[in-house]
Amino acid sequence: MAKYSSQFPDPVILVTVTTEKETNFMTVGWASPVSFAPPILMVSIAPGRHTHDLILKAGEFGVSILADDQKELATLGGTTSGRDVDKPAQEKVEILPGEEIRAPHIAGARAWLECKVVSHHTVGDHTVFYGKVVRTVADESKSALVLFNRVYYALGEERGVYP
Repeated sequence: MAKYSSQFPDPVILVTVTTEKETNFMTVGWASPVSFAPPILMVSIAPGRHTHDLILKAGEFGVSILADDQKELATLGGTTSGRDVDKPAQEKVEILPGEEIRAPHIAGARAWLECKVVSHHTVGDHTVFYGKVVRTVADESKSALVLFNRVYYALGEERGVYP
């Protein structure tokens, strides 16, 4: 069963968070809108991840949907822990301040969303954080980076418009 989740193509997302003591980000595989009104999205994070407890403390988080030229950031966010590495201070990382929340967003991303936690629940071995989206910015000139079966992809040829 371990490989079932790799069968879903996902946009590559970095979740950002800032507490009074630190700023961190991590790559997440499970994030999705769950409501239009009010606008709410969810991110699913394992309790052992450093970002997990930071979100609990901060009560808010940012979501940066990476552009297709940002795979190095995706790898950095998913292969190092903020317990060991100050990820925002790394040379490849440029962060910009949030406007409605303390958490930053990743410069050059396809889109970013600022969220305030409205609830969280344990589901299996993860905590699902539900965040009310209080600000959204998108750079529609960029294409999203996608992860499928542990391989990064740029979006390809348009096949039609959904009605």
